[in-house]
Amino acid sequence: RYINCCTHYLNPGILAMQALILCGGKGERLRPLTSNIPKPMIKINGKPILEYIIDHILLFGIKDFILTTGYQSQVIEDYIRERYPNINIIFSNSGDVDIIKRIIDASLHIKNDFLVFYGDTISDVNIFNLIQHHNNNTEPATMTTWPLKNQSGVVEIDSKNIISSYKEKPVNWINIGYFYFRQEMLPYIKKFDKYELFLIDLINKGKFNAYKHPGYHITVNTIYELKDAEKNIDQIQNTIIGN
Repeated sequence: RYINCCTHYLNPGILAMQALILCGGKGERLRPLTSNIPKPMIKINGKPILEYIIDHILLFGIKDFILTTGYQSQVIEDYIRERYPNINIIFSNSGDVDIIKRIIDASLHIKNDFLVFYGDTISDVNIFNLIQHHNNNTEPATMTTWPLKNQSGVVEIDSKNIISSYKEKPVNWINIGYFYFRQEMLPYIKKFDKYELFLIDLINKGKFNAYKHPGYHITVNTIYELKDAEKNIDQIQNTIIGN
């Protein structure tokens, strides 16, 4: 179903994109489930999170993957090699390090502009639209954002405990990953030792464009979020990309 609605988008530029998936975290808030397996291998209704992510990316014709691993790397490598024998997947194991170090190590294998995905987040982001949105703007990086709707009135309080502002049920756009980076960003990334500092610096310098995704997304950090994902994963699986 997805393939039929997506094939008219395929072009050499998209096919040349590389997908870098961050898979190295320990997932400590998911213990004991992650005592012997890495977080991206936690199953939602019988299927690992990482498999959902890869299957989604494959729908768009992207078949060049870099998986940045660390904790329990061999578990990921063994499963993915068997599950996807016919696509190009490079494993880059950096051990227990910050995300930025994983990207820097993986940069040895990056040949083009590239997409970065969190290994614990599943979404129905239309990657074609994300790429087109990026190409229609001048910034060297794009972050996919999602509207978090606050169900309460939000206040800001100054140093004298005086309420300085009030917003009734505001909408805040949050980062859900699905980044687009131009290859030219790689030397710049190497200047930082924390991914958070890199993102903040891009924002402060006006180099980050936002792609607003109004659809579904699931992030699994806790047992509660895992149970919620099991209830809602079908919403993502049943979405027809392009509608």
